Amino acid sequence: EGIHDVAVRFSKCCSPVPGDEIIGFVTRGRGVSIHRTDCINIINLPEDDRVRLIDAEWSIMDGKECSNVFSAEIKIYANNRIGVLADISRTFTENKIDVTSMNVRTSKQGTATISMGFEINGVEQLKDIIAKLRGVESILDIERTTG
Repeated sequence: EGIHDVAVRFSKCCSPVPGDEIIGFVTRGRGVSIHRTDCINIINLPEDDRVRLIDAEWSIMDGKECSNVFSAEIKIYANNRIGVLADISRTFTENKIDVTSMNVRTSKQGTATISMGFEINGVEQLKDIIAKLRGVESILDIERTTG
């Protein structure tokens, strides 16, 4: 807000969603890229490039719920068992959240690492789905991908 006629894009490395603390990075030729403040790319930004950081905040929409969707990514760690993926998918379906990507790797020890991409309308919906996923049998831990 406050800067007009500048292209703004949401960075894929950290997938900021409404409710996250954000910061802008003035790119060379592509406008402003919005990152989460805990994005590893922002944290590791060389000192010379830090002058290109600008304050950013989410626009308040007069109390209206955001109708836009934003990409989010999480990693789920689970004890592998028959049906664990079905249970995870069912949780997303029951909450009307569109899953856009899924990648599963299982270690020799039987721990599955499930990377998931999906679309949500803000950080509250993200917190809600993570809380519900924690209730799925065999889930060990869930972390949000930070870039």
